[in-house]
Amino acid sequence: MAFPTKHKLPFRIAILECDDDIPKALEKYKSYGTISSAFLEAGAEAAGLTKADLEISLWDVVDQVGNFPNLDDVDAVFLTGSKYDSFATDPCTTALVSFVQKVLAQQRVKLIGVCYGHQIIARAMGAKVGRNDTQGWETSVTDVDLTNEGRRFFFGEGKDVLVSASLIRVSTQGVC
Repeated sequence: MAFPTKHKLPFRIAILECDDDIPKALEKYKSYGTISSAFLEAGAEAAGLTKADLEISLWDVVDQVGNFPNLDDVDAVFLTGSKYDSFATDPCTTALVSFVQKVLAQQRVKLIGVCYGHQIIARAMGAKVGRNDTQGWETSVTDVDLTNEGRRFFFGEGKDVLVSASLIRVSTQGVC
């Protein structure tokens, strides 16, 4: 199955590592970036691409504040999860929000965030992010449905594929 893309290959993805790694996870996975890389490579392979079709770079944005890729050198920016608060005002978080605003201000480079990463994107877009003090921890199973466009993007035209998935969600933070 061919990957439906308008981009030339290799597709260059900058993974912004937004957390210090958990020691137990380090033993097996090395970093959030290597975990994210493995997921992206597996997804590319499932879409008929090879590892050579992706050019993944890792960027430590916690210990190296302001360490961001040049947008001319990437096709997508991927923000990982983190134990940190997306609503913090420390230099690391504010620099990350400013960089994401720069990405959002242009049209070419794609942007995706997971958990903390999506909260940073929301904050950069002006949404209120913060702790969910009124309800505390939220845990749920959430059904996620792919649109027709989403199914075409991930799996190609006319394929019988997964259209819905049940995901476990746990959070204390929210985007309003």
